[in-house]
Amino acid sequence: MKIIQRVLIVLLVLLAVAHIATSIYESVSGRQDAPTVSCPSDTLEVFATDPESVLLQGVTASDPQDGDLTDRVIIGGKSKLISKDTAVVTFLVFDSDDNMGTCTRRIRYIDYHRPQFSIKTPLVFTPDEDITLLDHLSAKDVVDGDLTDQIRASTLSATDNSEVYLISVQVTNSIGDTAWVKLPVLVRETSPLAPEIQLTSYLIYLDEGSTFDPTDYVSSVTISGSEVPASDITIESNVNTAKADTYQVTYTHQSSGHVGTAILTVVVQ
Repeated sequence: MKIIQRVLIVLLVLLAVAHIATSIYESVSGRQDAPTVSCPSDTLEVFATDPESVLLQGVTASDPQDGDLTDRVIIGGKSKLISKDTAVVTFLVFDSDDNMGTCTRRIRYIDYHRPQFSIKTPLVFTPDEDITLLDHLSAKDVVDGDLTDQIRASTLSATDNSEVYLISVQVTNSIGDTAWVKLPVLVRETSPLAPEIQLTSYLIYLDEGSTFDPTDYVSSVTISGSEVPASDITIESNVNTAKADTYQVTYTHQSSGHVGTAILTVVVQ
């Protein structure tokens, strides 16, 4: 009888050990292996406005237990720019046991350029006026669209001209690219007798090597509401489209001792 009891005890112990071993094997065996995610090795060229589904082109995923997992692949995130127009996208997939597989692929934005600023209204103020520069500016890019709320500005700095100050403004988009530009700010007393020079734009962007004619940006010149020929104004320009930089074009007109001024900022990129 004692022998049978001992045999039963041994069998129970063996069964318990076998059950524990099986449980451990099932929990730490192949189900711990991450799903396989495959990304094409070439750089994918996309437009910044393309939907995320475009980024998933050519990305596949599978798992020995779950089979094809391609339709479960999601975008885990995009890196900051690693060059002037290229970023890295990370793709993720989870199997039925929540094991995660990943892969990465480079993407190049075909239409990418740095954020650009616009001057909505001339940066002209009187000495006793509150200077609210950000109300006059906007910024946007092809990745994020409107970035106006992200604009940061420095304090005004004086120049050799007592009426002209410079301010630096900058903005950074979601992929880490920062654009900045120095803008002139006119601070002067106003007079109804001073000529008023209106430009079609007060900030423009040009590609290197492009042509530039400063007279193309004169909209009108008026004195006390009466228009005068645009040819009467004096134009000072240091724009060199062969070199990427920021330049200013100053337009002035004098009448009866009163001077009107407008400034165009030209960014050659």
